Amino acid sequence: MIRMLAVFALLTLTFLVPAADDPPKALKPIPLPFNTAKDEDDPHISSDELSFFYTVVGKDKAEVFISQRKKAKEEWGAGKAVVDLKTKTANNRGVFLTPDGKFPQYLFYATDEDFEKKGQKGDNFDIYFLIKQNAAADWTTKTAIVTIGTEADETHPWLSADNRHLFFSRKDKEGWHVYQVSRPGVAGQFGEAMKLDFPPDFHHATLTPDLKTMVLQGPIAAKGDKKRFGLYLSTNANGKGWTKPEELKALNHAEGPIGDVSPNLSRDGLNLYFASDRPGGKGGLDIYTIPTAQLVKKKEK
Repeated sequence: MIRMLAVFALLTLTFLVPAADDPPKALKPIPLPFNTAKDEDDPHISSDELSFFYTVVGKDKAEVFISQRKKAKEEWGAGKAVVDLKTKTANNRGVFLTPDGKFPQYLFYATDEDFEKKGQKGDNFDIYFLIKQNAAADWTTKTAIVTIGTEADETHPWLSADNRHLFFSRKDKEGWHVYQVSRPGVAGQFGEAMKLDFPPDFHHATLTPDLKTMVLQGPIAAKGDKKRFGLYLSTNANGKGWTKPEELKALNHAEGPIGDVSPNLSRDGLNLYFASDRPGGKGGLDIYTIPTAQLVKKKEK
C-alpha cells in the first residue's frame, strides 16, 4: 500500500528544470557496484527489482549482462553475460523485460546478428524478442518484430505497461529519432511506426507508467569537436503531443566526454538509471541511479 501511494504521489509531480538564471544544485547519483573499467551502458531493471540488465561494450562487440540479487534492498552481485543472448561476433544490447510473474513473458533487445550466418555480425540493428511461457520454461527462439524492421538501425525498445505501445529508436540520415508503434490488443502484430516530433538525436526513450512523462537523451553543449549528450524530459499530459525536451540540468554533468545517456525508469517510476562517463567512475561509461523524487517539485497551485 505504501508503495502504491508513492507511485501515485510521483505521478502528481512534474520534473524540476530550473530557469537559466537559477543555477541548479548538482545532484549526486549513486554508481552501481558492478561497474568496471569497461563501458557499461543501456541499464534496465526487472519489475521485481531482482535482475538488472545492461550492456558491456568491449573491444570486439557489445554483450548483454545481468546482475542479480535475492532481495530488492540487497547489493547487486557481479554481472555475467546472458547465455541466451551470446553470439560469436554480433552485437546485442538494450534489453526490455516485461513484468516478472506474468506469462508469457517477453524479453526484447536489439541485435545486428545475421541469423543466416549463425551468430555472425550483420549490417544493421533490428529489434527481436524471446518468449518464456512459464517460470520453469526456457526462452524460445529469437524472433524479429518484422513490422518495424528496416535497413536502418532500430534499438532501445520500451513497451508500455498494457503491452500495446512500443517505443524505440531508429537512425536515419539526420540522426536518431524516437518512434512509437501500437497494436489494438495485448498481443498480435504492431502497426505502422510513427516518428515522434523531436529534433534529431533525441532518442532512447523511457516512460512513466501513465505514459505522460518521458525521459530521453539528447545533444548537449559539446567539448571541442566531439558530440556530448545529456538527459532531457518531455511530457504529454493532455494527449496532444510531446513537449519540447527540457534538460535535466541538475543531473547532467559538464565534464564527461560522452555525457549522460541511456535513461531507464524503474517499472514503478520511482528510480531513474542511466549511464555516464562523469568523473569519479570506474572508467568509461558507468551506470548510476537516483530517486526520481530528487528530480521533481510539486505543481504550483
